[in-house]
Amino acid sequence: MNWKKVLFPESPVLLAAAGALLGALAVGLAVLGNPASTGLCASCFLVNVAGAVGLHARESQSYLRPEILGIVLGAFFAAQSAKEFRVRGGGSPVRHFVGGAFILLGCEVFIGCPIKALLRTAGGGAAGSIGLAGLIAGVLFATAYLRDGFSLPAPRALPEGAGLVLPAAAFLLLALASGVAESFAASGFPSGARHAPFAASAAAGLLFGAVGQRTRFCVTGSVRTAALARDFREAGGTGAFLLAALLLNLLTGAFTPTLSLEPGAHTDLLWAFLALAMVGFGAILVDGCPFRQLVRASSGDLDAAAAVAGMLLAAGLSVRWGIGSSPAGVTAAGKVAVLLGVAFFLALAALKRKGE
Repeated sequence: MNWKKVLFPESPVLLAAAGALLGALAVGLAVLGNPASTGLCASCFLVNVAGAVGLHARESQSYLRPEILGIVLGAFFAAQSAKEFRVRGGGSPVRHFVGGAFILLGCEVFIGCPIKALLRTAGGGAAGSIGLAGLIAGVLFATAYLRDGFSLPAPRALPEGAGLVLPAAAFLLLALASGVAESFAASGFPSGARHAPFAASAAAGLLFGAVGQRTRFCVTGSVRTAALARDFREAGGTGAFLLAALLLNLLTGAFTPTLSLEPGAHTDLLWAFLALAMVGFGAILVDGCPFRQLVRASSGDLDAAAAVAGMLLAAGLSVRWGIGSSPAGVTAAGKVAVLLGVAFFLALAALKRKGE
């Protein structure tokens, strides 16, 4: 085997194979016990983690998700193995923090991150497909600002120890959770805290993080690269993820085409579109959706770590302030959060064009 190609995958075939592997893993975790169409959802799982560490008190959404901890560690080890762990930051931590917070809130209004939008679409849900369309529209809107010279300040090199804080915390939490996982969630793990077996979730998280770091897997980033550079290799990985998830859902009987209520979702198609449009717009401006921010932070990017901190805080606030949606629909607070997010990213894009 050519290990150089494995460590530095660039070919369309390898990137598509990696995307298909991640799609299959995500569906597998749902089969093993994760909520429907939620084999992997960075935003949903951050809400679970926020509850586990006391940022909100809703037991049904509290569980120290080993998938999140595994993503951090998997990306860290992959970056180290490829000698790509470089600690840098200080370029725009406040903008990343606030941007990360709004991206998480948009995901919670939609009920899912961009990866979950793929999984909901692969499960046959109309709202998932509409949200995915909104995500693509938001990314394409953001590319106009990139073409016009938008750029955040470049990060600078920082002491290596600062970049080890997140991986070290993830390792300690994973070690703790492996012995006392039940104490971090509601009795019986109802609703959003349902989960696959701990070991399977942790192993899948490690693989997600490692593969995501080596392939730069990012739903929003793949659309951006295709639009700006006409390079469709990353988009091929995203498409392979969707196709693999769809095929496995068909094989397992989990594919249920519906124009009505998806499991754990709502039917407000307008706000599903708008929420993920805001997420797509913002993710391009701060260089990553929730999953990509976790991977970048684990590779030493402290601006991305600031975005992760903003997402974790917003995950707690989304529950405390009633921002997150439910099968009952989108809340007034959720609609306000989406509109504020759009306003923030429009202001950021207007004020931070290169040379201005």
